[in-house]
Amino acid sequence: MVIASRKDIWMGIVVWAFILLFTWNIFQSIYVEVDIVAIIVMAALILLLGSIWFNTRYRIDDNNTLRISYGPMKWSININEIKSIRKTTNLFVGPCLSVHRLEIHYGNYKVIQISPKRMQLFIKEIQKINPGIQMNT
Repeated sequence: MVIASRKDIWMGIVVWAFILLFTWNIFQSIYVEVDIVAIIVMAALILLLGSIWFNTRYRIDDNNTLRISYGPMKWSININEIKSIRKTTNLFVGPCLSVHRLEIHYGNYKVIQISPKRMQLFIKEIQKINPGIQMNT
């Protein structure tokens, strides 16, 4: 099962503003003063931000693994190692595009925050695999 990330409007404005800014800088670097390094850096940043915007998702595999994709970055969590899940709205950096998040505690003192679009379905599916997860909502 794949669940897309929830995307807040303010996050979209920030991401797309940076993409437009970097695109403008590329055009400036091409037509005003040719700067190959700036073109390469800005193009890489555009690709990174686009990848994050379009490729942030959470997948529950058949082998009881939660796979988190956040652009080019990937995490795998054994669902049976999840100890607790709680809803949070803090702005701690995580593979999220929303402030409405789930904070997952797993393994030995590991924490990650995600923002699935369909939180209740996500929680229900995770608890089917590991009913011992403590819910702190």
